[in-house]
Amino acid sequence: MKPFEIHKNQVRSSIAELQAMIEKLRVVEESFLSQEEALFVISEFAYDWEYWQDGAGNYKYVSPSCESITGYTPTDFYQDPKLLQEIIVSDDWQQWKEHRHTMAENGKVEPLEFKIRSRDGETKWIHHVCRAVFNSAGENIGVRGSNRDISDLKALQEKIKHLADHDPLTGLANRSLFLEHLTHSMAEAARMDWTLVLVYIDLDGFKQINDKYGHEAGDHVLKRVARDLKKTLRREDIIARFGGDEFVGLFHVGSRADVDALKKKILEQIGTEIVCDKFQINIQFSIGMSVYPQDSADINTLFKIADKEMYAMKARNKALREGAR
Repeated sequence: MKPFEIHKNQVRSSIAELQAMIEKLRVVEESFLSQEEALFVISEFAYDWEYWQDGAGNYKYVSPSCESITGYTPTDFYQDPKLLQEIIVSDDWQQWKEHRHTMAENGKVEPLEFKIRSRDGETKWIHHVCRAVFNSAGENIGVRGSNRDISDLKALQEKIKHLADHDPLTGLANRSLFLEHLTHSMAEAARMDWTLVLVYIDLDGFKQINDKYGHEAGDHVLKRVARDLKKTLRREDIIARFGGDEFVGLFHVGSRADVDALKKKILEQIGTEIVCDKFQINIQFSIGMSVYPQDSADINTLFKIADKEMYAMKARNKALREGAR
């Protein structure tokens, strides 16, 4: 074969090899661009607020979703590596510090929930997970974190908890919450030498209200009484609806001498007339009280004493009504 033909074949072979290499590079480039696009979509359009910090605590990446959660942009976090710590509410700062310390020890932590103050002053609940990350050489290259806004979930949990502990009609505590509070308060009163008053309230003739005006009227009366009873409460006191037309309260007083004043306050607060657009109702109610620890240190006995006094008042009210006919 002539030298020219040999050279030509070599050139053709080299061109074919270059074309094959170019095709391989094109395939690699397409694969790389596809992966880059996938990573872009996953990170840039993530619902959660994702981030990566290097070993010095500087942000290498912050996803745009941080702004919808915190009000701060990724640039804000790049410029201020301590911004996350700065917006954590003070009550949760200690657990955040402990969380970071644990991560330094084992490279991974359990999920953490804490509150932040967003740029517009709103308090939000955050579910946080993170772990130390390493490159292919096994070198620690920082921390990969993910924050999720769980404020709606927390609000729902609080609503469910409130419904479990409160009467749905009046919003007052229910029986189980009241008894839990009573047990705790008596134990604390025993240590602090406090005086507690257990108050039992029952509406007189409530069944007749339902029968005459209907359950809408009965519900209105119960909500009105509950609203007025709430006005007698201080921070440490509690009022509960035990069921039907029965209400129970627990009040802290300075001494037994204050019991009569408390009774007068409750009687004045509730009133005897309920007025709304559809009806006008005059109500009476009976009230009984017992005092801890003077009357008893036993819950059942305190209830019996208050119940007995309440029924005695109910009998007097009935006699007065019959005498007035």
